[in-house]
Amino acid sequence: MSLDPVVAAQIDKGRIARLDLIRFDLPGKTVGYHRGGRSYTYNGLVYLPNRFLDIGSMTSAVGTAVTTRTITFSNIPVTDPDDAIAKIEEFDYQNSPVIVAHLCGVPNTSEVLGILASSIYEIDQVRYNKGAVSGSERTLTMEIDLQPPGRSARGSTGVKRSIAEQQFDNSPTDTGLEYVATNASIPEEWGQRQG
Repeated sequence: MSLDPVVAAQIDKGRIARLDLIRFDLPGKTVGYHRGGRSYTYNGLVYLPNRFLDIGSMTSAVGTAVTTRTITFSNIPVTDPDDAIAKIEEFDYQNSPVIVAHLCGVPNTSEVLGILASSIYEIDQVRYNKGAVSGSERTLTMEIDLQPPGRSARGSTGVKRSIAEQQFDNSPTDTGLEYVATNASIPEEWGQRQG
């Protein structure tokens, strides 16, 4: 993917404003967040303000370990009925798509020029950490681990990997799963048959 020429020109000027957006496509609900002070609409979705603390960094390891990005949200729970992250446990969130986008804008304006970068992930797991006591209430900080899409990112979920997923992760011409059993309980014969 290449940058929009308008975005590239602004980068060449050496002054940009960056807006980080996170979009969750949970089953039955799409919700977005950003770190600004008021709601922000982009591509028809209203991104809720002041919800996530940290967009997270990437961590990985050698071998078969999957690269993971952890994002942190504060102030869980909230009373806003549209805040799906505050009540994420009500959704079947495992492996739901998440898009992390970085928009490029002109500093000291509300003008967005285009996308600097975007990444697609899937939700791997959700963790809660207790926050400080405020008055008589305690809030939670929630961490969401994101991993790249595809069966290799999901570990052992019991879901059969499709040929399309195999080709996405490897090569568009990969036919490695063509002769693999569709279910572990169904025996598949390999090699030559005795006549």
